[in-house]
Amino acid sequence: MHHFRGLISKPSSSASREKLKKKEHYLKNGSALLEEFIALCDRNCRIALRYFGATEIERATKESAENRVIFIGGMYMVKGLLDKRRVLVRFRDSTFHRNSSDICRDVAITSQMGHLKNVLKLIGCFLEYAEPVMVYEYVKEATTHHNLLFNNDDHARNTDLNSQKVFIDLSSGVAKLFDFSFSISLPPGELEVEAQDAVCGTCEHIDPEYCCSAIVTQKTDVYGFGNVLFQLLAGKEKPGIDHEIRQQLENYLDLVKRCTASKGEDRPYMIYVAKELRRIEKCFRALNSLT
Repeated sequence: MHHFRGLISKPSSSASREKLKKKEHYLKNGSALLEEFIALCDRNCRIALRYFGATEIERATKESAENRVIFIGGMYMVKGLLDKRRVLVRFRDSTFHRNSSDICRDVAITSQMGHLKNVLKLIGCFLEYAEPVMVYEYVKEATTHHNLLFNNDDHARNTDLNSQKVFIDLSSGVAKLFDFSFSISLPPGELEVEAQDAVCGTCEHIDPEYCCSAIVTQKTDVYGFGNVLFQLLAGKEKPGIDHEIRQQLENYLDLVKRCTASKGEDRPYMIYVAKELRRIEKCFRALNSLT
């Protein structure tokens, strides 16, 4: 059957190299992702995650009639269509040099929080590029520095909430968090853990104790969250507020001060912060219903 050999076209060397490169990326990123799942879940997690091929990713970002690009702190998202379903496809900006294992950590953590309404739901990922691609549910988005929060252009320019990775779904008004690539999980039963990587995060939001010790505790995130709460308050402050509303704003500011205490032992736990915010929200709703 040697006379058939000439009829079979051999793949070009460039195509072979490209295929080999994709395989190498897949093995490297797949291994890193598996390590993250094992470390995060201790072999007791569900991996409800879909894997997409290159053709699906390319089609998803090309066939959409509104594949507008959203640039957000070191990454960009492309609105697309996948199986006739709207999605957000997230790519890393190549000008930002970060380890691809950060994205694998993000994939592992986000996939375990898909049931939470305030987390942007991860549908799946693609591992055959040098840096993994993440595919999220579609939201009609507005980042937190949008005019929903700030009433004038000065506040919008001077406030950096972009790095907090928050979408506000315009269709529902629900805040959606994403990008957990710098997250560090506390093992079950542990109150603190030493970070294995270099200290990282947005400068004005980093816990000063974490900066000095590289130790992550249950109070570490409270500091950064307190800074976000303060910036939200700055965006909403108005003159001429009546006494009842001003009292709630003062309670809110007091909570911010407690969250941003320099010593972790002086800060409240996040569960208390959440309860206090709910109480303040209920008071605001009650006051608004009277006007």
